[in-house]
Amino acid sequence: MTAPHAETSRWRLLSMALPPLLGLAFAGMTLIVNAPVSPARTEAYKTVAPVADTYFRQSWMLLAPYSVDYNGEVFYQVEYENETGTHTTEPASLSREMAGTAREIRLAPNRMGAVGLYLGVEQGSLHEKEAAVDEARRKALSDFSGQQSELTALREAAKKDAATVLSPLVDELHLDGRITRLRAYYTYTPVQRFAARHSSEEPRPEVFTDLGWFDYQPGAQPWTS
Repeated sequence: MTAPHAETSRWRLLSMALPPLLGLAFAGMTLIVNAPVSPARTEAYKTVAPVADTYFRQSWMLLAPYSVDYNGEVFYQVEYENETGTHTTEPASLSREMAGTAREIRLAPNRMGAVGLYLGVEQGSLHEKEAAVDEARRKALSDFSGQQSELTALREAAKKDAATVLSPLVDELHLDGRITRLRAYYTYTPVQRFAARHSSEEPRPEVFTDLGWFDYQPGAQPWTS
């Protein structure tokens, strides 16, 4: 049986050793992330990537963060039916919902807005594939049918992912009727530059990718879990 004094000393030693160890781990990750590109650095980075990419990732231009060119935002709408007919809700921002959750739930796995980022990247990929298909159609490339199939599969996957993310939020609306369909779209708003700060024209959002209306899927897992 371990004596209480020995147990206390052990925890005291651990509490004293833990901060320096965490500091060394952080310093080691920083060195790996900023090391010159090499095979050794690539292999080492795979080990620290789950932590480094989540909390320390940042694009830099010399001594300042990389300046963004636009703000991307995912919006959604809900269609539902009741005794008075079919109704559609006003567009709501999924991105702002997730930003609020990130502030409230500090230890959530998607703390850094990963879900919103994923949907934005997914719909950005969909936009790029649509452009590639249009280009292939114009040039009548031989692989047009293959790219069209990839576009169809990507669009269906995006609808499924959006339905999974949106369903918990829709359930919380407690709408007076039966929910039938959802709509999700991604907007692109140019960032107003400092030189144009006195301009009377505000940047206008444009629809970047529109998934259109798709079936509602109740009972999806909350994205805040």
